[in-house]
Amino acid sequence: MIPGKLGLVLLIFWSCASASEQRGDEILLRELMPGVWLHTSFYSYPSGAQYPSNGLLVRDGESLTLIDTAWGELATQRLLEKIDADTGLPVARALVTHAHGGLAGTDVLKAHGIPVYAHPRTVGLAAEMGLPVPDRKLSGLGQEGSMAALGKLQVYYPGPAHATDNLMVWMPEQQLLYGGCAVREMAARSIGNTAPGDIRSWREVMEETGTRYGAARLVVPGHGKPGGVGLLSHTAALINVALEEQDNRHPRQN
Repeated sequence: MIPGKLGLVLLIFWSCASASEQRGDEILLRELMPGVWLHTSFYSYPSGAQYPSNGLLVRDGESLTLIDTAWGELATQRLLEKIDADTGLPVARALVTHAHGGLAGTDVLKAHGIPVYAHPRTVGLAAEMGLPVPDRKLSGLGQEGSMAALGKLQVYYPGPAHATDNLMVWMPEQQLLYGGCAVREMAARSIGNTAPGDIRSWREVMEETGTRYGAARLVVPGHGKPGGVGLLSHTAALINVALEEQDNRHPRQN
């Protein structure tokens, strides 16, 4: 039997992957600004409601860097086909930002000869949980607040938040921040799944991220619509609500 949090993470991961594969043709690729595309795939609930999952595609010279896979292997294969049809450029490398649905298509990328980079902790978690394992570890991300370069991208490890291994990506030329699942869209009314993360650290992460990237022109969340830096303060407000509810359920002893 799979214990506690690990079982919950696996349930979420595989339900997302299988549902995405049921409607893997639902792949959107939209250019946000020159050389940067938003890719979106969907999880379908039994009720018919759809939940979007985002990633980015970034041009670097005559090739592309993919940030996060689509939800599921079939969806990722279709994403690669759409990238080829729409851009005509090869995907030279990929980055997965944490050990959840964003790495669901890792094995498809590897089968296409695309190296898949991740935080060393993501590699370890994926192997531990029996998920697809990225084959490249990004060095220099051991400490909270550390950064590493991947092509022209600046990969930032803010510390535990939505997940203990969540990464963000900064594009200085475009002044664009990919916050991934550590950032909530403006329509979100809760912080969502917190099982694999650290809510108190998440609040500190959002404060530090807001200070560091307050000049961002565009912020892309892991789910839903991109927006401005207001997404960071919105996420922080949702975290504060979640912490208050948590403290009310489990009052601290003096």
